[in-house]
Amino acid sequence: MQPADNLKYPVPVVSAIIERERDGELEILVQTRWKPDQDPEYSGTLEIPAGTLEKYESVYDALAREVFEETGLRVTGFRPDIRTRTYVQKDDAVFAFLPFCCQQQTQGKQRVGFVFICTVEEKQPAANANEAKDARWMKRSELTKLLDQAPEEIFTFQLGALDYYLQFG
Repeated sequence: MQPADNLKYPVPVVSAIIERERDGELEILVQTRWKPDQDPEYSGTLEIPAGTLEKYESVYDALAREVFEETGLRVTGFRPDIRTRTYVQKDDAVFAFLPFCCQQQTQGKQRVGFVFICTVEEKQPAANANEAKDARWMKRSELTKLLDQAPEEIFTFQLGALDYYLQFG
C-alpha cells in the first residue's frame, strides 16, 4: 500500500458523531486519537470515531464496524437514515444515501468523508488501545467552546464536520 500522502486518489472515510441526551443536555462521544507510530503529528488530539471503508463495504456497515472497533459500542441508529434500496445488475451493486454532511481534506493527506449522526447502545465506551484512548462523553456546549477557543486540540480532518454539526446539527 502506498503512503497516504502519495495516493493518486483520496481515501474514503466514514465518521460518527455519536450523541446522547443526559440530564437535559446533549453529549457527544469523543476520544483521544492515539496512533503514535502511524500518525504522531495528530496523536493526542480529540476525535470522533472514524475510519476507512473496506473494499465493497457500504458506508453503514463501515460506520458500524468502525464505531464498534474503536469504542466497543454497537450503533443503534443513524441520522439521517435516508437511502434507496440496493440495485444489482450484472456484477454491480449500487445504492444512494444521504449523510449528515461530507468532508474533504484539501491539503496534507488525501481524504474525503461521509459523516453521520449516530446513537449507540446504552453502555460505557471502551476505547481501542491501538487507535484511541480516553473515550468519554462531552457536553455539546464544551465541544463548542473547545472548537472556538482551541481548534488545534481537535484532529484536523474532523474540524469541518464538527463545526457543521455544531452549527446545523
